[in-house]
Amino acid sequence: MSNLKYFALLCLAFAACTRPENPPEPLEDTTPAPAQIIYHSQFESQYVPKRTIRVWVPEGYSAKRRYDVLYMHDGRNLYNAASTANHQEWGVDEAMDSLIRRGDIRPTIVVGIDNQTSMAARVAEYCPDDVAALLPAGKQLYDGLGTPHGNDYLRFIVEELKPFIDSVYSTYPDRAHTWMMGSSCGGLITSYALCKYPEVFAGGACLSTHSTLAADPAHPDEDAVTAYRTYLGQHLAPNSCLLYFDRGDQTLDANYAASQDAINRMLWDAGWDEAHFMYRFFPGAAHEENSWRARLDIPLRFLLKP
Repeated sequence: MSNLKYFALLCLAFAACTRPENPPEPLEDTTPAPAQIIYHSQFESQYVPKRTIRVWVPEGYSAKRRYDVLYMHDGRNLYNAASTANHQEWGVDEAMDSLIRRGDIRPTIVVGIDNQTSMAARVAEYCPDDVAALLPAGKQLYDGLGTPHGNDYLRFIVEELKPFIDSVYSTYPDRAHTWMMGSSCGGLITSYALCKYPEVFAGGACLSTHSTLAADPAHPDEDAVTAYRTYLGQHLAPNSCLLYFDRGDQTLDANYAASQDAINRMLWDAGWDEAHFMYRFFPGAAHEENSWRARLDIPLRFLLKP
């Protein structure tokens, strides 16, 4: 596809869906495109409230080649500490740029999906509906904090956002090049996405996963913990995708030892091998962006190895 045709398609897609704040300029073939973040503000959906989508494209991005796509939750926390409540960030742009330059991972586009700002709304979107259905009658996930909307959130990604990204950017749209990553409740919805849409995602990374599914993780509901583990066991066939889990042992992560260890044992007992399942424990790591930033290269290398 020529650069002119590519830019025309960009303009049409933006006009139809949302207007980016800094769209890429058309470049001559001899001009290397810089890495950049493209903002799609007020992206509309029939399933979830509108939000900003933050797309990072690597240096040298060109319509003459195709790219893997990594979908990440909590988009405002990924690139810029100034946009986050705790003034921390994942440093995704720096990590991706460094690893791509060294040839450690494949050139990949990162799609950062902003979360809802209210904690209850965020938890509801990252809450797995089908796991809630496994609970005994009268029980709710997160101690009834909110009605699960995980199915709607994933439908938004699969049915609306992904087709938009694949039409506007030069991607490989197939399963083998489509990935997901998140932390805490974002790790929870990532593992759920692998179960719900195995034909869409080839793998996912779940950092500091909120595996207790409780409003107060220090007091988990064992029925919820068991329901989540049972659901994963029923829907993740051994070695059917790339699956990464990790945790630290400080702040909220200190509460995940028993529930995460039980998930690990279940997966190993089912026959998952080291080529498809990676678990890492980071002593001293807390439940925060600085800790996830420090180890981000590990799941990126695992999912996106050349």
